[in-house]
Amino acid sequence: MDNGHTPLPSASLPTKPQAKSAMAMLGRARLPPVAPLPPIATGAGGAGVEFRRKIRFLSSELHLDPFPLLAINPVLRSAPLPLLRDSLRLLTSHGLTARDATRVFSAFPSLLTSPPEEPLRFLSADAPLPPPLLRSAVVRSPRLLAASVPDTLRPALLFLRRRVMLRREPLPLAAALLLAFSVERTLLPKLLYLRDATGLPDSAVCAVLRRAPAILSYGIETNLTPKLQFLAERMRRDPAAELAEFPHYFAFSLEGRIKPRHEALRQRGIEMPLKDMLTSNDDDFRERLVNVTLSDTKARL
Repeated sequence: MDNGHTPLPSASLPTKPQAKSAMAMLGRARLPPVAPLPPIATGAGGAGVEFRRKIRFLSSELHLDPFPLLAINPVLRSAPLPLLRDSLRLLTSHGLTARDATRVFSAFPSLLTSPPEEPLRFLSADAPLPPPLLRSAVVRSPRLLAASVPDTLRPALLFLRRRVMLRREPLPLAAALLLAFSVERTLLPKLLYLRDATGLPDSAVCAVLRRAPAILSYGIETNLTPKLQFLAERMRRDPAAELAEFPHYFAFSLEGRIKPRHEALRQRGIEMPLKDMLTSNDDDFRERLVNVTLSDTKARL
């Protein structure tokens, strides 16, 4: 009966002789070798475990936020954890604490993957800075460990020793901090500026710097120039004589201490050496004003 479908043709089955012939041909054919199955990847899981250990080390032992560090120093992703531990161990072997190391690595994350062996060797052996001084200097200026020995640290030390004639051993802390500065861009220009601005000869300028090395870390436009101008123009004092007497003048705030104390003295007609004017605390300074005013009053009476 026709139900609207086209009948399928019936497939003819091979006879027994045909099947045997086909099997024989299949046996004689050379099939391509079967490729082995690829090994199951286990490295991804191991790498993940290692990465989590690094994150735990940074966050739990160093108390650092690991993700900004990874953004700044992508090498951290592939660096082995023992390398990071070696960097921490290197710092602590030179007298720094784990908390100090956190400060250093936070400022310069690259030191985690490039242990600062050469700068530490130079600072401890060539400078030389004993462990307590080395620790204080590095905590104040972690840049010391990121600086190049041949390009920065050694030239700065030679400048202080040979040009400024700073022969004290160990270096004072203020001078040790200067080792992170470039001679050409920072140290020498400030020495020459002081010489030209004050009229002092090189030997006198170096004598000032030996007593107050931190002057070489102050900005010319932001510190040295405005304070020298105020000293000469408003206070009517000779910068050369005053700096020879009190080289720490530049360490005090112009707006916070120098100007208001000068004004207080000027209003009362009192003259006072820079050292007495600036080094006393507020209560002592007011007491000095009262004592000087009473003395002048008694003298007039």
